[in-house]
Amino acid sequence: MNGSADHRRTGAAPQPARQPWEAPPKVPALPWRTRWSIRLERARRWEFWPAWLYYLPIVAWILLLGLRHLRPTVFTAANSALDAGGVVGEHKFQALAPLQHNAPDLAAVCTRIAAGDGPLRHTAALRFAEVHGYPVVLKPDIGQRGRGVFIARNAAAVHDYLARFNGAVIAQQYIDGDEFGIFIARMPDQPQVQVLSIVHKTFPQVTGDGQRSLQQLILDDARARLIADTLFARWAEDLQRVPDSGESIALVEIGAHCRGSLFLDATARVTPALVATLTRLADAVPGYAFGRLDLRAPSIEHLQRGDGLRVLELNGVTAESAHIYHPGTPLLVGYAAMFRQWALAFRVGAARARDGAPVTGPVELLRRFVTDLARARQWF
Repeated sequence: MNGSADHRRTGAAPQPARQPWEAPPKVPALPWRTRWSIRLERARRWEFWPAWLYYLPIVAWILLLGLRHLRPTVFTAANSALDAGGVVGEHKFQALAPLQHNAPDLAAVCTRIAAGDGPLRHTAALRFAEVHGYPVVLKPDIGQRGRGVFIARNAAAVHDYLARFNGAVIAQQYIDGDEFGIFIARMPDQPQVQVLSIVHKTFPQVTGDGQRSLQQLILDDARARLIADTLFARWAEDLQRVPDSGESIALVEIGAHCRGSLFLDATARVTPALVATLTRLADAVPGYAFGRLDLRAPSIEHLQRGDGLRVLELNGVTAESAHIYHPGTPLLVGYAAMFRQWALAFRVGAARARDGAPVTGPVELLRRFVTDLARARQWF
């Protein structure tokens, strides 16, 4: 069923006609002037630079910190709750399970569905959806940067997802509200967590005028046009449709910057009440001391009160203080934040290693990165 066309009958928000794992049809090339205009705009904004280019100075800084501490990977001890400190290849359910057990009011309910291709996987996922309702979020137990995350709105979508991907999957309750990423750190002797960063994740949208096609609406939007390739792939079958006047289309629904979400700096919103709730949250996951919590709250006011928070994921050491992606943030400001974050990661890791937390060695860490590169090819 064409989700974007059917929404007018069902009242549901329009969705792409194509599932994300399906190959998109070829989209006609844009005029060269438009293509070059977009490329120049992206080149001027470092948040759109290739990852390898942006991270070069950060990798050099990490190597220097390793020499200073005489243990190049001691940062992996910062989070004994996650494999290798949550650097790469960690199982997300490792941290979600104790949170769900020890502080159920702070967790989006989830379950882990084991790897395989048998009918029991489908049965488990459908039973979870029956109990907690649709939509249901499906995502790989081992993943990062929004890889493989899918919002299934019916049983057919659940079946389709599980039939194509046989790795271990987390089924999670869908939580409405505003999405935030909060980076916390905690030395062993600190009674409360320290908040390094809060980012408010928003999802670009366009509004129809009854005249322009979806493709033209995207190209006419100052932000959306910069991620046109990503959006064109997602909405390939719908680009020539002319949305009704006043019809809003949320172009993105996954809170990952690389998937098109807009990140707004909300660090100034931190309050004592929020810190108290985040400390209780960290206490509920023994060994979790450094990383970014991705969560939803009914509103930013609820966030400040530490009220109604539901955690979606607990990310480890290589997560970012994502407020740096706020549009217009100077490059040097972004680097300064990342340098401070990694310096603190080494300090927290060194302190926890002295208390007995395990340190993952360089060879094992490299093996994990190589394995993850192969794993990434299995997912959209």
